Amino acid sequence: MTGGMVGNGLLGERRSIVRLSPNRYSISDPTAIRTIYGIGSKFPKSDYYTPFGTPLDHKDVFSEISNEKHASERRKISNMYAMSSLVSYEPFVDKVNGEFMAALADHAQHGRAFDLFTWMQFYAFDVIGEITLGRSFGLLEAGHDKDGLLHAVHVGSISYGSSVGLIPEVHYLYNWLQKVLPIDSHWKVTQRVILREIGARLQGVSTSDRKDFLAKCIELSKAGKLDQYAINNVLGTNIGAGSDTTGISMSAVIYFLMKHPDCLQKLRDEIETAEGQGNLSNPVTFQEAQKLPYLQATIKEALRLHAAVGQILSRVVPEGGAQIAGRHFPQGTVVGVNAWVVHTDENIWGKDVHEFRPERWLVDKERLAFLDQNYLAFGAGSRTCIGKNISLLEMTKLVPQLVRRFDFVPAGDSEWKTSSGWFVKQSIDIKVIERA
Repeated sequence: MTGGMVGNGLLGERRSIVRLSPNRYSISDPTAIRTIYGIGSKFPKSDYYTPFGTPLDHKDVFSEISNEKHASERRKISNMYAMSSLVSYEPFVDKVNGEFMAALADHAQHGRAFDLFTWMQFYAFDVIGEITLGRSFGLLEAGHDKDGLLHAVHVGSISYGSSVGLIPEVHYLYNWLQKVLPIDSHWKVTQRVILREIGARLQGVSTSDRKDFLAKCIELSKAGKLDQYAINNVLGTNIGAGSDTTGISMSAVIYFLMKHPDCLQKLRDEIETAEGQGNLSNPVTFQEAQKLPYLQATIKEALRLHAAVGQILSRVVPEGGAQIAGRHFPQGTVVGVNAWVVHTDENIWGKDVHEFRPERWLVDKERLAFLDQNYLAFGAGSRTCIGKNISLLEMTKLVPQLVRRFDFVPAGDSEWKTSSGWFVKQSIDIKVIERA
């Protein structure tokens, strides 16, 4: 994940610092998390992130490298992603959850094998369609990427960004070429969808009484708080990144429960107890599921062992340099922490660091706070993933529904295969069996 050791004068014998390229370093010392990402940190994002965004003159909150500009843009839209806004999205999640359960029941009835991540991403992408644009993309119903949007996002944004980000100068040339040549880039593909849906909503063609992202963006626009570029960025960010993280994370939860039947049984016991006490609805509400400690621990543990992002969260050392992990890094050096490295540090998580054990999260408040400080599944500090709460909403509501109705079994090799660009995606064929 993080490259080879370099024993030069800067690194010495320390194993907590790995040089990835001449001016790019991966830091595994957990104290670096607060230094680099903590609230008030002066470390801006590196230009590695630039190719992930929209054209250079209209960056979104993910690709914007300036901390000041990011803070300004994030303030305009943060309320749409806040926990307090989740209640308005919950009916849309319930709708897609029902469609997903029906699709899995059909798989079970026909004994059909399917790729776990592919269908988890179909689910997550349909949810993003519902809560962002007012309607599902219909992937669960179709059973395939019928409009090529997932392909456009993966190849044109994620794969492109994770590769070109290492040589960001190439991106400037590519953006110039897009302006003078008829190149049908991923950004243009998603923009066509976004502009079509905005137009339909404004003309009253689609449902207008929904409190989805599009409705909220239009309200802010009418109030003079969002311009067209900001609206495009909000909707584009949701579509471009809203399904991968959730699809990967949901796949991790199901995979580890499938591999650890004892943990699955503990989760089912918790769910059945809550149901028996009248504390769990059908469908499960977000508020109810938040009160299931073993469920929450299971989700956290799955994301600890398989964080969605597999690379360092690159930042630039600010003016004056910085002392990190016992070494001085000069101004302009690119540094970062990799969740996969920190999440497998025995000094933090214990000798059983590679084991799936949700119980490690069921500890006293002081110990839990320490673990949370070193948990990077959604990033850290002011640049924490803006869609974190949406992903948690989906997972928290869906997992109880899945495990109380279905068993998941491998349809071949019991070990998944993974591939990494920016995201670490999984592949494993499974079957589902309806429980009696």
